[in-house]
Amino acid sequence: MNKWDILEYVLKDEHDKVPKKFWSDEEFVFHAVHWNGFNFQYASNELKKNEKFISKVVKYWSYTFQYADLSIRKKEDFILELVKYNAEIINYIDDSLKKNKKFILRVLSIYSDAYNFIDESFKRDNEILDKLKNNKFKK
Repeated sequence: MNKWDILEYVLKDEHDKVPKKFWSDEEFVFHAVHWNGFNFQYASNELKKNEKFISKVVKYWSYTFQYADLSIRKKEDFILELVKYNAEIINYIDDSLKKNKKFILRVLSIYSDAYNFIDESFKRDNEILDKLKNNKFKK
């Protein structure tokens, strides 16, 4: 069977029938994730660490980021790039960054609408609120 035949298993939610080697194939995984972002959880560890590939799939489905390798979900500069495409990934970054005010200020400086996805404790933070109110962040 070729990868397109195997993709039928993914479309039917029969992931257990997909040979492991296909979860390392970028083209196969891209189509599987494009169909349903939750399919990224089955991707190989290599793809879950592949910044270029992750950038491509996060544009479509922010929640795929939760399946990226933890080392990727801690990479501040990489996350700041992704926020430009899909600010909702803030929901899936490492918890240490979610609680890091300096990092959240950097996120908001790139895309102020990311405010909708930051930790609730920061939504009452005077410094953040003042900057938002005075339009000190870019839209």
